[in-house]
Amino acid sequence: MSTELLVNVSPFETRIARVENGLAEEVYIERARGLKGNIYKGRVQRVLPGIQAAFVDIGLQKAGFLYAGDVVRNDHAGFDFDSSDGDQNNEDQGNEAEQRRQRNVPAIDSLLRERQEILVQVSKDPIASKGPRLTSLISLAGRYLVYLPGVSHIGIARRLEDDAERDRLFVIGQAIRPDDAGLIIRTVAEGHSEEDLREDLKFLELLWRDIEKRSKHAPASSMLHMDLKLYLRVMRDYVDDEVSKIHIDSREAYQTMKNFAGRFMPEVAKRLYYYPGERPLFDVYGVEKEIDNALLRRVGLRSGGHIVIDQTEALIAVDVNSGSFTGSRNMEETSFKTNLEAVHEIIHQLRLRNLGGIIVVDFIDMRDGDNKKRLMEVLHEALKRDKTKTHVAQLSSLGLVEMARKRTRDSLGHMLLEPCRPCDGTGLRKSTLTICYQLFRAIVAEGRAYPCEKLMVIAHPQLIDLMLGEQSEWVSRLEEFLGKEIMLKSAPDFASDHYEVALQ
Repeated sequence: MSTELLVNVSPFETRIARVENGLAEEVYIERARGLKGNIYKGRVQRVLPGIQAAFVDIGLQKAGFLYAGDVVRNDHAGFDFDSSDGDQNNEDQGNEAEQRRQRNVPAIDSLLRERQEILVQVSKDPIASKGPRLTSLISLAGRYLVYLPGVSHIGIARRLEDDAERDRLFVIGQAIRPDDAGLIIRTVAEGHSEEDLREDLKFLELLWRDIEKRSKHAPASSMLHMDLKLYLRVMRDYVDDEVSKIHIDSREAYQTMKNFAGRFMPEVAKRLYYYPGERPLFDVYGVEKEIDNALLRRVGLRSGGHIVIDQTEALIAVDVNSGSFTGSRNMEETSFKTNLEAVHEIIHQLRLRNLGGIIVVDFIDMRDGDNKKRLMEVLHEALKRDKTKTHVAQLSSLGLVEMARKRTRDSLGHMLLEPCRPCDGTGLRKSTLTICYQLFRAIVAEGRAYPCEKLMVIAHPQLIDLMLGEQSEWVSRLEEFLGKEIMLKSAPDFASDHYEVALQ
């Protein structure tokens, strides 16, 4: 599989696309610098025993959320970290580890008190209206290692599958692990020597000592450490043997990445290419068009079918439709072929849009048990391309598949779209006829409540045209009913649902 990274840097925004076999599969966008990985000296605002959590002021508009299981305790020296996600943006504690941590944790008010100062790290960026998720289990990611101050754990990234190589790296980990810290050995460490890992560890130890030193004198609610810029984080965390080329359209970013690679990732330096072309880099590879399509509800399939994706507060709903596809001999075969094609497009869209949480897919109904089994096999196979952890439930009798995909950052839609003001994000609004009848009621109320000879109605031209046209008879009847003249005035600057009734 041919994989390339495209780095588009501008003064106001950085965008990175992962292109696999000519198709953009993942997009990372940074406008304001993300918070994930940043370390703060926080102050506890509130301790909430009812939800086993505390809110911590780290100097931002919204306080961070700190769960009891994410607070360092004396017994964390032997804590069992899960290292399945050791390759993704400092996510060294995976879902299984979090579930273990949530069992039998002490009461939050026995761990923290209000106004207490505590060293915390952002484990999840703010999403929508939620503040950042925090942890006091600090982790610092390097090229080959994740450094875990205050624990005595050695872990190997689970995606490293070769048993002999895992054993070799574990022995190296035991040899180099400091007495006061734990380590997770990342997938990219495969094949590297003990000396390479020691050099990485040396850098991480110096970084942690500097953070410790600054924490002693820094005021509460201040930042002690900021994670790398987006293009350096992506290069550190996502560049593997599959990535053959990295194209950068900014000379400054190219030089920064080249220096970073020369110091920490020499094998990657030769894959960096500066793109000086006048045509935008994302246009050359068709990424801009892919992003635009990823903001639409409806996504077409080559067969003529389509999928519809709706993102709500509670879940993501995906509906599969055969549309105009009639190329099969019977309905069962049409449904099966459309569903198979939809599977690959759904996984592509989940990755491209970065959709997380509960996802419900409504496939076209099939009767054949073998077809259902094959559909689920193809779904699991397609998910192997996605590095974000996803749990899949079985196909239900109603043709529904439930999935839970880990949320790692804001979805593309949340970053690039905003709710439509007239409809408040519902996609629907009152019809002009509904607003017209609402206005008629307002005319009756005003005309009967206050003495006057005339009523002046001021409204959007579309509403005035309706009242002068097919609803003109009702305007005349209202004049007769009230015994007052009704005058109509068009106001193009009014919103389509706004009107005023003036007395004269």
